Amino acid sequence: MTTLSSSTRGNKPLAKKFAPVVKAAMEHYAQLTDDLNKITENPGLASLRETAKQQFLMQGFPTRRDEDWGYTKLTDFIQKPFRLEAGTHVTHNDIEAYLPDYPAVRIVMVDGWFSESLSDDLSGLPKGVTIESVCDVLETPELTDRVAHHEKQIEDEPFGVLNTMLLNDGYYLQVSRNVSMEMPIFVLHVQAQDHQVSNVRNRVLLEENAELTLVESFVSLNASESEFSGFTNVVTEIEVGQAARCKQVVLQALAPRSYYFNNQFIEQAENSVLNTLYAGIGGQTSRHQNHLKMNGKNIESSQNSACYAEDSQIMDSRTYTEHNELNGVSRQLHKYVLSGQAVGVFDGMIKVAQAAQKTDGQMDNKNLLLSGSAQMDTKPKLEIYADDVKCSHGSATGQINRDQIFYLQARGIRKPQAIRMITEAFLLEPLETVSQPAIRDWLAGALSQKLNG
Repeated sequence: MTTLSSSTRGNKPLAKKFAPVVKAAMEHYAQLTDDLNKITENPGLASLRETAKQQFLMQGFPTRRDEDWGYTKLTDFIQKPFRLEAGTHVTHNDIEAYLPDYPAVRIVMVDGWFSESLSDDLSGLPKGVTIESVCDVLETPELTDRVAHHEKQIEDEPFGVLNTMLLNDGYYLQVSRNVSMEMPIFVLHVQAQDHQVSNVRNRVLLEENAELTLVESFVSLNASESEFSGFTNVVTEIEVGQAARCKQVVLQALAPRSYYFNNQFIEQAENSVLNTLYAGIGGQTSRHQNHLKMNGKNIESSQNSACYAEDSQIMDSRTYTEHNELNGVSRQLHKYVLSGQAVGVFDGMIKVAQAAQKTDGQMDNKNLLLSGSAQMDTKPKLEIYADDVKCSHGSATGQINRDQIFYLQARGIRKPQAIRMITEAFLLEPLETVSQPAIRDWLAGALSQKLNG
């Protein structure tokens, strides 16, 4: 069994002191790494996991003393030892209700494992489009670099390090040069087993002048069971090549007692376009982060989110956007609706390098509180080193205007319905950036259903 003492050999002290419950949790996940390495035949993969494990044992889980985690407490999560087992049997009937009502190429992940039987036949994809299971890729040691050893920032994120420790499956998606994938790729991530880790590592590569629409949905099959709890930990690396166009939608609708951590590392090349939207409505504690590098001239990016939290949910959404070259344009709109004792967290940074003259960056965060007990913690930031830029950021938090309710009541609309109408109109605004009507309607339906109970 791996213990914390393994990281102190050679008289190297631990970087931190950990409470007994935290030590136990760290040792549990370190043991899962050891168990994976016992059965792997890829020495490079085993070494990668072991290196990540040693780093994890040094830094541990973040606490509220860490600035970036001051409002996102992990106390309940750390007390639950989640297992890492092969996916259970799931049928087409089990997932039918979670599939989209528009044409798409379907990929299904069950408890973090690629399901060939539930996914579409990928042999019929258009020429120039490749989708592979990460587990299959890792069976060939020479191909390990396809899904690992890329973005160094992964090492700076505690759950990114944990993801590397448990690296085993996910999907690899590549769209070749000048290929436009007209039909959306729909990835359904299913939590099927109670107290199970869904550890997913993805890599998406769009070559020059390629085009892709990617939709991801995270759901729990047993969401109606009050005690059901799962742990989803995702790292996705997206590379948008020169003049490529990437559209992405992520819907997180997990069971109320589940946990979701998703780190997306995105790089854009010259003249490329990115449009990504995150919709969060599930989970006990969730944290969705975009780390975006705009590494070429004339890049456009749009990052938006629509989050609804109730009861004691913690809903955390973050963006870190680097403008590194001339004429970059970025737009962000993040909206939260909070009820009960829910906690919302937004943290956004627009960083403009000295070489990024003529940058145009805008970030806006607006929040609606439906109860006096709900709490919103927001921190939009700018860090600018260029002198010819147009950047702005702002945040506003408040309750529903009584005049708006009165206006609707005066037209014969009951007060509860008036509140729902106002709330829905407020929350659905970021969805206007989704250009495909079918996807936008599907997403709006999921949010509206949650709002209306």
